[in-house]
Amino acid sequence: MGNEAFPHAAMDGTLFFSSDGHPGLGGLDLFSAKRKDGKIVIENLGVPVNSHFDDFGIFLFRLDRGFFTSNREDGKGDDDIYTFVNSDPDLKVVNYYLTGTTYTLKDDDVKEVLPNANVRLFGQNGEVLDQVVSGTDGSYKFRVYGGEDYDLLGEKPDYFSTRVDFTTKGKEIPKAKLTKLVTDTTFRQDLVLNPIILDKAIVLDNIYYDLDKAFIRQDAALELNKLVTIMQDNPEIRIELSSHTDSRADDDYNMRLSQRRADSAVAYIVNQGIAPGRIVAKGYGESKLLILDAQTEEQHQKNRRTEFKVTAYEPKKPPVPEGEEGEESNTEATEVDKYFGSSEGNGKD
Repeated sequence: MGNEAFPHAAMDGTLFFSSDGHPGLGGLDLFSAKRKDGKIVIENLGVPVNSHFDDFGIFLFRLDRGFFTSNREDGKGDDDIYTFVNSDPDLKVVNYYLTGTTYTLKDDDVKEVLPNANVRLFGQNGEVLDQVVSGTDGSYKFRVYGGEDYDLLGEKPDYFSTRVDFTTKGKEIPKAKLTKLVTDTTFRQDLVLNPIILDKAIVLDNIYYDLDKAFIRQDAALELNKLVTIMQDNPEIRIELSSHTDSRADDDYNMRLSQRRADSAVAYIVNQGIAPGRIVAKGYGESKLLILDAQTEEQHQKNRRTEFKVTAYEPKKPPVPEGEEGEESNTEATEVDKYFGSSEGNGKD
């Protein structure tokens, strides 16, 4: 263990700090911490910046030049301020940013800006890297880094939380093509949050079964995994998952087959960790055909579908600030206490 102090974040995202807890030249040394491939890499800045004495308090007013403090020999006093210039021709860097807009869909499937949504950026290990609230125009912005995978999660009460993956892998600008000291590059990824509407059927695309079978095929599992993610990101909802057939067999057969398929789909979802009490299986057979007089295979396929609908929604209650529940606020007393302590002691020596 050692002492770490004097942090400074440079314009390229590098964190500089002083420490006597990492291998160094003696006393406090200056170090850099950079994010690379999802990990933080710490490096000693070495000589001539570091010495056998205390070196600390670095500040970069440009990427290639700045100041630091040291009590090394040959100074003018105890702690002296030094300036430096980094003349490395390969110093050129790229700053990557990810921007986007939060939207919702109107009844005619036209996108409409959704302001004040909470947007979180997750790293490739699932850790939250940053979190913002989208603006009145729905906009948000994050700092990202080359060669990494990310998840974006958009959330707002009364809307389905939406998760989208994003990667910078394969999108980095080669250093040989850089012409400026600092190059800023911005990627874009929008988020669409659909409103939660009770009992509104939502079709799950591309869930197919073999003839007269109910087991979950590999291609169907990929689609059901998307519903698992929706359930995980929206713990406030309970749903009914329903299976529907076409009309090319008798009613009883289709009803039994659809129930078996709905049961299989629900069992798969529960096996992925979703609580059984949050999801109900229902087979409707051919009782809810979308196309009553289906003639083509495409029309029959539209009738053979898997859907889900939200049957219950219990939105999270916002946390009650400490001391407010069941109490009347006293702003004036709070302000007095903030500066002078207990009001009982006011006016006394």
